[in-house]
Amino acid sequence: MVSIVLVTFNRAERLRLSIQDILEQTFKDFELIICDDCSTDDTETVCREFSAQDERIKYHRHSSNKQMPANLNFGIRQSVYDFVAILHDGDRFRSDLIEKWYNAISAHESVGFVFNSIGETDEYENAEVVHREFEEGIVNGDHLLKKVFFRRWLFDSPVWGEAMVRKQLVEDYNLLKAEYGFYADVDLWMKLLQSHDAYYCSDLLITGPLKKIQPRLFEDNQVKVFLKLFNMHLKHRRQTFKNQPKELFSELSIFGAQAFFNLSYCLLLIVKNFSFKTYISTAGLLKQNVFLIPWVIILLTYPILYPSLKTFAMFKNLARKSLSPSAG
Repeated sequence: MVSIVLVTFNRAERLRLSIQDILEQTFKDFELIICDDCSTDDTETVCREFSAQDERIKYHRHSSNKQMPANLNFGIRQSVYDFVAILHDGDRFRSDLIEKWYNAISAHESVGFVFNSIGETDEYENAEVVHREFEEGIVNGDHLLKKVFFRRWLFDSPVWGEAMVRKQLVEDYNLLKAEYGFYADVDLWMKLLQSHDAYYCSDLLITGPLKKIQPRLFEDNQVKVFLKLFNMHLKHRRQTFKNQPKELFSELSIFGAQAFFNLSYCLLLIVKNFSFKTYISTAGLLKQNVFLIPWVIILLTYPILYPSLKTFAMFKNLARKSLSPSAG
Protein backbone atom coordinates (compact mmCIF):
# COMPACT_ATOMS: atom_id res chain seq x y z
CA MET A 1 0.00 0.00 0.00
CA VAL A 2 3.05 2.28 0.30
CA SER A 3 6.13 2.50 -1.90
CA ILE A 4 9.21 3.64 0.00
CA VAL A 5 11.90 5.14 -2.24
CA LEU A 6 15.26 5.34 -0.50
CA VAL A 7 17.87 7.29 -2.47
CA THR A 8 21.49 6.65 -1.61
CA PHE A 9 25.03 7.53 -2.63
CA ASN A 10 28.24 6.55 -0.83
CA ARG A 11 26.86 6.25 2.69
CA ALA A 12 27.16 2.54 3.24
CA GLU A 13 27.94 2.82 6.95
CA ARG A 14 24.78 4.68 7.98
CA LEU A 15 22.69 3.23 5.16
CA ARG A 16 22.62 -0.04 7.05
CA LEU A 17 20.94 1.76 9.98
CA SER A 18 18.44 3.45 7.68
CA ILE A 19 17.37 0.19 6.06
CA GLN A 20 17.07 -1.55 9.41
CA ASP A 21 14.80 1.24 10.67
CA ILE A 22 12.57 0.86 7.61
CA LEU A 23 12.27 -2.89 8.05
CA GLU A 24 11.24 -2.37 11.69
CA GLN A 25 8.34 -0.06 10.82
CA THR A 26 4.99 -0.77 12.47
CA PHE A 27 3.42 -0.35 9.01
CA LYS A 28 4.34 -3.56 7.19
CA ASP A 29 2.54 -3.38 3.85
CA PHE A 30 5.20 -1.67 1.75
CA GLU A 31 7.83 -2.14 -0.92
CA LEU A 32 11.27 -0.66 -0.41
CA ILE A 33 12.95 0.61 -3.56
CA ILE A 34 16.61 1.45 -2.97
CA CYS A 35 18.05 3.70 -5.68
CA ASP A 36 21.85 3.61 -5.63
CA ASP A 37 23.35 6.46 -7.66
CA CYS A 38 26.45 4.50 -8.66
CA SER A 39 28.10 4.43 -5.23
CA THR A 40 31.79 3.59 -5.05
CA ASP A 41 31.82 2.31 -1.46
CA ASP A 42 30.20 -0.81 0.03
CA THR A 43 26.62 0.36 -0.64
CA GLU A 44 25.87 -2.44 -3.09
CA THR A 45 27.09 -5.12 -0.65
CA VAL A 46 24.92 -3.72 2.14
CA CYS A 47 21.83 -3.48 -0.05
CA ARG A 48 22.15 -6.95 -1.54
CA GLU A 49 22.63 -8.38 1.92
CA PHE A 50 19.28 -6.93 3.00
CA SER A 51 17.44 -7.71 -0.25
CA ALA A 52 18.42 -11.38 0.07
CA GLN A 53 16.68 -11.45 3.46
CA ASP A 54 13.47 -9.53 2.64
CA GLU A 55 11.52 -9.86 -0.59
CA ARG A 56 9.96 -6.41 -0.14
CA ILE A 57 13.32 -4.83 -0.99
CA LYS A 58 14.11 -3.95 -4.62
CA TYR A 59 17.66 -2.76 -5.15
CA HIS A 60 18.67 -0.78 -8.25
CA ARG A 61 22.19 0.46 -8.97
CA HIS A 62 22.80 2.94 -11.80
CA SER A 63 25.79 2.34 -14.05
CA SER A 64 26.65 6.05 -13.84
CA ASN A 65 25.88 8.89 -11.46
CA LYS A 66 22.49 10.39 -12.37
CA GLN A 67 22.24 13.09 -9.67
CA MET A 68 19.40 13.35 -7.17
CA PRO A 69 16.38 14.30 -9.36
CA ALA A 70 16.95 11.52 -11.90
CA ASN A 71 17.76 9.00 -9.17
CA LEU A 72 14.57 9.81 -7.27
CA ASN A 73 12.48 9.95 -10.45
CA PHE A 74 13.65 6.44 -11.30
CA GLY A 75 12.42 5.16 -7.94
CA ILE A 76 9.05 6.89 -8.30
CA ARG A 77 8.58 5.36 -11.75
CA GLN A 78 9.37 1.92 -10.33
CA SER A 79 6.84 2.28 -7.49
CA VAL A 80 3.56 0.39 -7.68
CA TYR A 81 1.48 1.99 -4.91
CA ASP A 82 -0.49 5.25 -4.81
CA PHE A 83 1.49 6.72 -1.92
CA VAL A 84 5.26 7.20 -2.17
CA ALA A 85 7.46 7.84 0.86
CA ILE A 86 10.68 9.62 -0.10
CA LEU A 87 13.57 8.89 2.28
CA HIS A 88 17.30 9.64 2.23
CA ASP A 89 20.24 7.47 3.19
CA GLY A 90 21.99 8.06 6.50
CA ASP A 91 18.89 9.23 8.39
CA ARG A 92 17.20 7.35 11.23
CA PHE A 93 13.45 6.71 11.15
CA ARG A 94 11.17 6.17 14.11
CA SER A 95 9.28 2.90 13.91
CA ASP A 96 5.89 4.58 13.39
CA LEU A 97 7.03 7.04 10.69
CA ILE A 98 5.34 5.34 7.72
CA GLU A 99 2.21 4.55 9.73
CA LYS A 100 1.77 8.19 10.77
CA TRP A 101 2.44 9.47 7.28
CA TYR A 102 0.05 6.99 5.70
CA ASN A 103 -2.76 7.64 8.19
CA ALA A 104 -2.45 11.39 7.61
CA ILE A 105 -2.45 11.39 3.82
CA SER A 106 -5.00 8.62 3.32
CA ALA A 107 -7.53 10.25 5.66
CA HIS A 108 -7.49 13.69 3.99
CA GLU A 109 -8.18 14.00 0.27
CA SER A 110 -7.02 17.61 0.19
CA VAL A 111 -3.52 16.67 1.37
CA GLY A 112 -0.96 16.32 -1.40
CA PHE A 113 2.01 15.44 0.79
CA VAL A 114 2.96 14.86 4.43
CA PHE A 115 6.10 16.23 6.05
CA ASN A 116 7.41 16.61 9.59
CA SER A 117 9.88 18.06 12.03
CA ILE A 118 13.53 17.11 11.64
CA GLY A 119 16.00 16.27 14.38
CA GLU A 120 19.68 15.57 14.74
CA THR A 121 21.51 12.81 16.59
CA ASP A 122 24.85 12.98 18.34
CA GLU A 123 27.53 10.28 18.27
CA TYR A 124 25.48 8.31 20.81
CA GLU A 125 22.32 8.49 18.65
CA ASN A 126 20.63 10.77 21.18
CA ALA A 127 18.05 12.80 19.25
CA GLU A 128 17.09 16.44 19.57
CA VAL A 129 14.51 18.44 17.61
CA VAL A 130 16.11 21.30 15.75
CA HIS A 131 13.48 22.18 13.15
CA ARG A 132 9.81 22.39 14.16
CA GLU A 133 7.71 25.08 12.51
CA PHE A 134 4.03 24.08 12.67
CA GLU A 135 1.43 22.46 14.85
CA GLU A 136 0.32 18.90 14.17
CA GLY A 137 -2.33 18.68 11.45
CA ILE A 138 -3.32 20.04 8.05
CA VAL A 139 -1.45 23.12 6.86
CA ASN A 140 -3.44 25.14 4.34
CA GLY A 141 -1.66 24.97 1.00
CA ASP A 142 -2.34 28.59 0.06
CA HIS A 143 -0.97 29.78 3.41
CA LEU A 144 2.09 27.53 3.29
CA LEU A 145 2.95 28.67 -0.22
CA LYS A 146 2.27 32.42 0.03
CA LYS A 147 3.00 33.17 3.69
CA VAL A 148 5.84 30.74 4.32
CA PHE A 149 7.64 29.73 1.10
CA PHE A 150 7.24 33.16 -0.51
CA ARG A 151 8.36 35.02 2.61
CA ARG A 152 11.67 33.28 3.26
CA TRP A 153 14.21 35.76 1.93
CA LEU A 154 16.95 33.13 1.58
CA PHE A 155 14.57 31.05 -0.58
CA ASP A 156 15.07 28.04 1.70
CA SER A 157 12.33 25.48 2.25
CA PRO A 158 10.29 24.67 5.38
CA VAL A 159 9.75 21.22 3.85
CA TRP A 160 12.81 19.01 3.95
CA GLY A 161 13.48 16.45 1.26
CA GLU A 162 11.72 13.58 3.03
CA ALA A 163 7.94 13.28 2.75
CA MET A 164 5.06 11.07 1.64
CA VAL A 165 3.35 12.21 -1.55
CA ARG A 166 0.54 11.07 -3.82
CA LYS A 167 2.24 9.40 -6.77
CA GLN A 168 -0.34 10.60 -9.29
CA LEU A 169 0.31 14.23 -8.43
CA VAL A 170 4.05 13.82 -8.98
CA GLU A 171 3.41 12.12 -12.32
CA ASP A 172 0.97 14.87 -13.34
CA TYR A 173 3.78 17.37 -12.78
CA ASN A 174 6.11 15.19 -14.85
CA LEU A 175 8.28 14.27 -11.85
CA LEU A 176 11.17 16.31 -10.45
CA LYS A 177 12.86 18.83 -12.72
CA ALA A 178 16.54 18.11 -13.38
CA GLU A 179 17.41 21.79 -13.91
CA TYR A 180 16.89 22.50 -10.20
CA GLY A 181 19.37 19.85 -9.11
CA PHE A 182 19.43 19.06 -5.41
CA TYR A 183 16.60 21.58 -4.86
CA ALA A 184 14.18 19.94 -7.30
CA ASP A 185 11.96 18.75 -4.44
CA VAL A 186 11.40 22.39 -3.37
CA ASP A 187 9.98 23.08 -6.82
CA LEU A 188 7.67 20.06 -6.43
CA TRP A 189 6.32 21.14 -3.03
CA MET A 190 5.51 24.64 -4.27
CA LYS A 191 3.73 23.23 -7.31
CA LEU A 192 1.60 20.86 -5.23
CA LEU A 193 0.66 23.63 -2.80
CA GLN A 194 -1.00 25.55 -5.62
CA SER A 195 -3.79 22.98 -5.59
CA HIS A 196 -3.42 20.92 -2.39
CA ASP A 197 -2.88 21.23 1.34
CA ALA A 198 -0.05 19.61 3.29
CA TYR A 199 -0.06 17.69 6.55
CA TYR A 200 2.56 18.31 9.23
CA CYS A 201 3.66 15.71 11.77
CA SER A 202 5.21 17.49 14.74
CA ASP A 203 6.64 14.35 16.34
CA LEU A 204 10.34 13.65 16.01
CA LEU A 205 10.06 10.96 13.34
CA ILE A 206 13.28 11.52 11.39
CA THR A 207 16.76 12.33 12.66
CA GLY A 208 20.03 12.82 10.85
CA PRO A 209 23.66 12.77 12.00
CA LEU A 210 24.79 15.87 13.88
CA LYS A 211 26.34 18.41 11.54
CA LYS A 212 28.96 20.71 12.97
CA ILE A 213 28.08 24.32 12.27
CA GLN A 214 30.73 25.82 10.04
CA PRO A 215 31.15 29.41 8.86
CA ARG A 216 29.26 29.83 5.60
CA LEU A 217 31.81 30.16 2.81
CA PHE A 218 30.60 31.40 -0.53
CA GLU A 219 31.72 29.52 -3.62
CA ASP A 220 30.89 29.81 -7.31
CA ASN A 221 28.33 27.01 -7.09
CA GLN A 222 26.41 29.03 -4.52
CA VAL A 223 25.81 31.71 -7.13
CA LYS A 224 24.39 29.01 -9.38
CA VAL A 225 22.20 27.80 -6.52
CA PHE A 226 20.91 31.32 -5.93
CA LEU A 227 20.01 31.76 -9.60
CA LYS A 228 18.26 28.37 -9.69
CA LEU A 229 16.19 29.22 -6.64
CA PHE A 230 15.48 32.70 -7.96
CA ASN A 231 14.15 31.36 -11.26
CA MET A 232 12.18 28.69 -9.44
CA HIS A 233 10.51 31.17 -7.10
CA LEU A 234 9.83 33.61 -9.92
CA LYS A 235 8.09 30.88 -11.90
CA HIS A 236 5.85 29.87 -9.00
CA ARG A 237 4.93 33.44 -8.11
CA ARG A 238 3.88 34.07 -11.69
CA GLN A 239 1.83 30.88 -11.75
CA THR A 240 0.19 31.57 -8.40
CA PHE A 241 -0.86 35.14 -9.23
CA LYS A 242 -1.27 34.83 -13.01
CA ASN A 243 -4.93 35.95 -12.92
CA GLN A 244 -4.34 38.66 -10.31
CA PRO A 245 -2.26 41.44 -11.92
CA LYS A 246 -2.30 43.78 -8.89
CA GLU A 247 -1.32 41.01 -6.49
CA LEU A 248 1.35 39.82 -8.92
CA PHE A 249 2.90 43.28 -9.10
CA SER A 250 2.95 43.53 -5.30
CA GLU A 251 4.40 40.04 -4.94
CA LEU A 252 7.13 40.64 -7.52
CA SER A 253 8.08 43.87 -5.75
CA ILE A 254 8.54 41.98 -2.48
CA PHE A 255 10.36 39.22 -4.32
CA GLY A 256 12.75 41.70 -5.92
CA ALA A 257 13.65 43.12 -2.52
CA GLN A 258 14.18 39.62 -1.11
CA ALA A 259 16.42 38.69 -4.02
CA PHE A 260 18.46 41.88 -3.65
CA PHE A 261 19.17 41.25 0.04
CA ASN A 262 19.75 37.56 -0.56
CA LEU A 263 22.39 38.05 -3.21
CA SER A 264 23.93 41.07 -1.49
CA TYR A 265 24.30 39.04 1.68
CA CYS A 266 26.03 36.26 -0.24
CA LEU A 267 28.37 38.67 -1.98
CA LEU A 268 29.26 40.35 1.28
CA LEU A 269 30.29 36.96 2.64
CA ILE A 270 32.89 36.80 -0.11
CA VAL A 271 34.29 40.09 1.06
CA LYS A 272 34.23 38.90 4.66
CA ASN A 273 36.22 35.81 3.73
CA PHE A 274 38.67 37.82 1.62
CA SER A 275 37.88 35.72 -1.46
CA PHE A 276 38.39 38.39 -4.12
CA LYS A 277 39.18 35.81 -6.80
CA THR A 278 35.94 33.95 -6.10
CA TYR A 279 34.09 37.23 -6.11
CA ILE A 280 35.40 38.16 -9.55
CA SER A 281 34.58 34.71 -10.95
CA THR A 282 30.89 35.26 -10.16
CA ALA A 283 30.79 38.10 -12.67
CA GLY A 284 30.35 35.64 -15.52
CA LEU A 285 27.16 34.39 -13.92
CA LEU A 286 25.80 37.80 -12.99
CA LYS A 287 26.80 40.11 -15.82
CA GLN A 288 23.86 39.05 -17.98
CA ASN A 289 21.47 39.37 -15.05
CA VAL A 290 19.70 42.25 -13.31
CA PHE A 291 21.67 41.27 -10.20
CA LEU A 292 24.71 43.03 -11.64
CA ILE A 293 23.76 46.10 -9.56
CA PRO A 294 24.56 44.74 -6.06
CA TRP A 295 27.63 43.03 -7.51
CA VAL A 296 28.94 46.36 -8.81
CA ILE A 297 28.10 48.18 -5.54
CA ILE A 298 30.04 45.72 -3.42
CA LEU A 299 32.88 45.53 -5.94
CA LEU A 300 33.31 49.31 -5.74
CA THR A 301 33.42 49.19 -1.94
CA TYR A 302 35.77 46.19 -1.85
CA PRO A 303 39.02 48.24 -1.68
CA ILE A 304 37.61 50.00 1.39
CA LEU A 305 36.09 46.97 3.08
CA TYR A 306 38.95 44.57 2.53
CA PRO A 307 41.66 46.32 4.62
CA SER A 308 39.16 47.03 7.41
CA LEU A 309 37.97 43.45 7.58
CA LYS A 310 41.51 42.14 7.29
CA THR A 311 42.57 44.29 10.26
CA PHE A 312 39.53 43.17 12.23
CA ALA A 313 40.37 39.52 11.57
CA MET A 314 43.97 40.05 12.66
CA PHE A 315 42.96 41.56 16.01
CA LYS A 316 40.35 38.85 16.45
CA ASN A 317 42.99 36.14 15.99
CA LEU A 318 45.36 37.88 18.40
CA ALA A 319 42.61 38.10 21.02
CA ARG A 320 41.79 34.42 20.57
CA LYS A 321 45.44 33.43 21.04
CA SER A 322 45.75 35.55 24.19
CA LEU A 323 42.75 33.78 25.70
CA SER A 324 43.91 30.27 24.84
CA PRO A 325 45.22 28.07 27.73
CA SER A 326 48.65 27.75 26.10
CA ALA A 327 49.11 31.49 25.70
CA GLY A 328 51.83 33.14 27.79
